[in-house]
Amino acid sequence: MSFSVRRVGPTFAAEISGVDLSNMDEETWRALHRAFLEHKVISVPGQSLTAAQFYSFGERFGVVEPHTVTTFHHSEQPGITLLSNRVEMGRPKGIRDAGSHWHSDYSYKKVPSNATMLYAIEVPPTGGDTLFADLAAAYAALPDDIRRKIDGRYARHHYRWTSDQNHPESRWKLLNEAERGLTPEVVHPIVPRHPETGEKSIFVFPGITSGMKGVVDMDDKESEALLDTLYRHCADERFQFRYNWKLGDVVVWDNRATMHCATTDILPPDQFRTMWRINTRGTVPISA
Repeated sequence: MSFSVRRVGPTFAAEISGVDLSNMDEETWRALHRAFLEHKVISVPGQSLTAAQFYSFGERFGVVEPHTVTTFHHSEQPGITLLSNRVEMGRPKGIRDAGSHWHSDYSYKKVPSNATMLYAIEVPPTGGDTLFADLAAAYAALPDDIRRKIDGRYARHHYRWTSDQNHPESRWKLLNEAERGLTPEVVHPIVPRHPETGEKSIFVFPGITSGMKGVVDMDDKESEALLDTLYRHCADERFQFRYNWKLGDVVVWDNRATMHCATTDILPPDQFRTMWRINTRGTVPISA
C-alpha cells in the first residue's frame, strides 16, 4: 500500500495510510513529518509495535522527555508513560486521568513539548475519545480588539498550580518535594510563532496541569477576564476535532499549535483504556 494522507478534521487533523512505523525509510519519514506540520494532528492506524519500536519512532521527533511523575514510567522504556484506568493487584496500571481538561503537554516547562504521541494498547468498545483544538485557527478567528490585547504579552504557568492547596490535583497533593522542585513557575508568550511553520497560535490553557497564574503586568481582575475569554474562544466547537480510538492506532499531535482534552474520566468502571505515551522536547516559545 502506498503512503496517503486524508484530512479528517475541519481545519486540521489527518489520517495516514500505508505506513509501518516500525520500519520507515527516510523518504517516508519526511512525508510523515510534513503531514504532521501541515495537519497538526496525525493518526496512523493498524500498528503493531514493541516498546522499543515505539520509543525509536518517538525519537524521530526529538529528545524524548519522560513525564514528571515517575510512578508510571514503562519498565523497559522509561521514556514511555503508561496511561490506563485499569487496576491490577490493587494498584493503578497507569495514570488514570491524563488530562480530562484542555491543555498542551509540558506547557508548564521552560522548554515545552513539541510532539506527543499515544499508542492504543487497549480501547473500550465506545468512549475514551480524545478532543483536539486548532489554536492557529483560533488565533486567526480572534476579534481584532482581543488580538491587540494579547499580541506581545506573556502569561505565567506553574504545573498544577492552584490557590487551593487542598485540591486533590494540586501540586501540593500530587507531587513529592523533588518533583515540585523540577517544576518552577515559567513565563511564555500568549501568542508564540511556530518555529517550523511560522504560524501564530494561542498558548494559554484552562486545565489544572497548565497552572495558569495570570497575565504578566496585568491586574488580577483584568487578567482573569482576558484568560476566560481566550479559554472560551479556543474551546469553541468550530476549532475542534474528536478522535475515536481503535486498537493499534498511533496518534501524534503538535503541542505548539493545538490543545487537547481526554475523556477517560467518564468511562464506565467496566470499560478500559490503556495507552503508551511519549513526549519530545521542543524549543523555548518565541513571541510572534
